[in-house]
Amino acid sequence: MSTEKESSNKEQAFGPIDFDKIKVKLITDYHERAEIETLLSRYHPLGANKATGMRMCYAASHKGTWVAVLVFDGAIKRNKHREHEIGWNNPQRDSRIQYVANNSRFLVAPKYERVKNLASKVLSLTTSRISDDWKRLYGVPLLAVETYVDPEHNENQGTCYIAAGWERLGLSTGYSNYNAETDKYERTNGKWYFLKALHADSFKALRCEIPHALMTGTKEVSGKTNNNFILDASQFKFKELQEELCKIEDPRGAQGQQYSFVPFLSFCIAAAVSGYTQYTQIADWIKAFPAQERVKFGMRGDKTPGEGAVGNLIRNIDPQQLQKTLNNWLIKSYKKNSTSIVVSLDGKAQRATSSNTNEQRAFLNVFANDLGIVIDHLPTSKGGGEKIQARAFVEEAELEGKIVLADAIHTDRKFINLLEKKSFVRPHC
Repeated sequence: MSTEKESSNKEQAFGPIDFDKIKVKLITDYHERAEIETLLSRYHPLGANKATGMRMCYAASHKGTWVAVLVFDGAIKRNKHREHEIGWNNPQRDSRIQYVANNSRFLVAPKYERVKNLASKVLSLTTSRISDDWKRLYGVPLLAVETYVDPEHNENQGTCYIAAGWERLGLSTGYSNYNAETDKYERTNGKWYFLKALHADSFKALRCEIPHALMTGTKEVSGKTNNNFILDASQFKFKELQEELCKIEDPRGAQGQQYSFVPFLSFCIAAAVSGYTQYTQIADWIKAFPAQERVKFGMRGDKTPGEGAVGNLIRNIDPQQLQKTLNNWLIKSYKKNSTSIVVSLDGKAQRATSSNTNEQRAFLNVFANDLGIVIDHLPTSKGGGEKIQARAFVEEAELEGKIVLADAIHTDRKFINLLEKKSFVRPHC
């Protein structure tokens, strides 16, 4: 922030600020970036820092006039306050630091620096868009942003950051800086450290064992997205999953076993939990997983499976056996109540099993709405197979006290009669 003081009537001299008309844009033009560096060199107490890696610059304008500029760089490699707040160990920090950016410079134009709430408004507008901008430029979304405020150069101690929802976590310890005049390393003064999560689940995602769906930047992780119930990956435990998967029979022949069955399948499941559901996406996800982490969980470090290997594995596994195993693991891992009041029936066809629609494998899924998981996975056939399986499920299942939701295709007279016998209450159609 600039320390240059303007008179209290500056706001009146340049007219009042309409906050609804403040716009923040990402600066990509070379000449505009040079102008930002000039402003920082002239008015910022720390000057314009040199870019050494990832960097994005923003300008906030009001009716075409720049009122503030911001610079974001890659995050500082180590900070004890950040690591404690997120819950990072060293390997997690090293592999996930790319999802955090550092607001290395923030300058409100001198003639606007006394406009109340302007700085916090600009910060809020910038952080609301920075994750998408970062993903477009660098391929990964941002989950958090940080900054340092030097108490020797900032009288307000970073109150604009607090007003914009950043949390002040404490003073940093400073760092050793070489002084050429004295030919000695001197310790810099500590600075206030601020951190802001860009999503309600950012910190859980940053410390979870597998790359969380938020890290893909493809969808919100609310449990209500599209047709997929995205699980809370912060609860994901690789070892516990692999213990359950040992109960499944490996469907591959001797020629197709380049990768150990349980580690390979567990990585495919982890990819799906992270939001990658297509074969090629799963293969890309495994490839992007750090080699040392793959080895830790039983995969090869020198090679990763391609789309064909992924598809061959998933298509040939017994779906009912897999579903039963996953149900057991989900209930244990996510510690949810194992009872469900609302049960939904929904038919699905596995399109990837055959290009011929008549040969595609189809299933009737029984979804426990309260748990957010499929509790049964019943194979069906064409020509009324869904109806037959729906009746079979109702006839065998324990449905007392439950609400059953079904598509119109299932609700013929035989289905209704079975529900009446089970519930002793006439169903509503």
